[in-house]
Amino acid sequence: MVKQRKDINSLSATEIADYIHALNVLRRRSEADPDDPAGYDFQAGLHNDDRGPCEHGNDLFLPWHRAHLYYFEQLLQESDPPRTAEVTIPYWDWIHPEPVDKFPPAFSEPGLSKPDRIPNLNPPSLPADTLRIVVEERDINEFAGYPEGASPQGDPEGDYGRLERGPHNFMHRWFIGGQMARPELAANDAIYFSFHCFIDLMWAEWQRRNGSPPPTSPDAELRGFDPQSNHPQPKHQVRDFRSTTALGYEYEYTEKLRKAFEIASPAPKPRKLLATDRLQPLFEVSVAAELQKAPRLQFGLPPLPAPGAAVVVRLQQLKVPTTDSYRLDAYVHPRAVPFDSDDAEFVRRYFVGYVALWQAHQAHDGHGGHEGGRHHHPSSLTARFDVTTALGDATRGAAADHVLTLHYIPPPGPAGEPATAPELVQEVALEGVLVEVYG
Repeated sequence: MVKQRKDINSLSATEIADYIHALNVLRRRSEADPDDPAGYDFQAGLHNDDRGPCEHGNDLFLPWHRAHLYYFEQLLQESDPPRTAEVTIPYWDWIHPEPVDKFPPAFSEPGLSKPDRIPNLNPPSLPADTLRIVVEERDINEFAGYPEGASPQGDPEGDYGRLERGPHNFMHRWFIGGQMARPELAANDAIYFSFHCFIDLMWAEWQRRNGSPPPTSPDAELRGFDPQSNHPQPKHQVRDFRSTTALGYEYEYTEKLRKAFEIASPAPKPRKLLATDRLQPLFEVSVAAELQKAPRLQFGLPPLPAPGAAVVVRLQQLKVPTTDSYRLDAYVHPRAVPFDSDDAEFVRRYFVGYVALWQAHQAHDGHGGHEGGRHHHPSSLTARFDVTTALGDATRGAAADHVLTLHYIPPPGPAGEPATAPELVQEVALEGVLVEVYG
């Protein structure tokens, strides 16, 4: 029988109580034995530490987290039947803002609340590009991540897809915060499961729209579940987690989510790469030194080789930080127009995208995880922004009158307050900025 995962705001009081009860059963097991594989701490450790750890920054990101939720949900259902037999992980729809508070009301309940999350005080907006990525992105690698050896820059570690390097990373550090701000602590907060449940829903929706293409690394082993792990599972390869229905669950859409997904996906458009050129920095010092003067980096665009072409800017080998997270908001604007991110009209006209660099996973607590093998968190990433609309009618030489501005935004403080983090700029590094022209 296929079970339904529901929006947490759609659960009845009894369903919420049963879900919390199942979580608490797992927590009590961990209190009795921290190494109990059926306990909450062990399951959180599959994400947080060397019991796994999780996969990020490659094409295993989505299947690994689907596997994590799948086995965790089985433990919830088996925790105290018959009361918990029908429990499923509720998803948190973070495409749509809550009508009153920052988080769904259930996350204020004992067993689901955490005092260290960024509070309602001046919360940032939810990432506006999430729905567009699901309905508009047709390339499996750009959506879900690149396999080893197939990243845009040829990085042997693989690379991030748009869903992860944008909305996923933003939500962890800039919106939720607390333990969710750090990869090695994230699953300690039960909101992790509902947050990633919605990531899984969006992957399932993308699969539905795109004919469920085969995974790019079907034979890859998922660490923490594979035969070499501390607690191997019967399903442990990427191919085992292609279909939610085959795994025994589906998603029940709310009416507003159903309406959101009524947007049709555009037909794939074959593109031919016409030219690649390098953008020249409009500063002469190091990236860190420039950011210490002002929180932005500017690069001059070259003349375009053809009118009417699609133009993509590529940030090459952005270093993934290890001490904290940061964000780069990208704008393409005429040189004669001063950069002003506080001007709503400037942002509306010239903003072309963002990349959120979530702090690299430091998972070394001696739980006997894998030695060697796949690198679960690449040391760099590539970000692409389509700047065709921002350039407007600027063609050929006129494009050289435009600049790319990367606005550096450090993470917020514990209460959501703006922070400067001057030491973090030392971690901002990239190999270069390229422009790609397609016909």
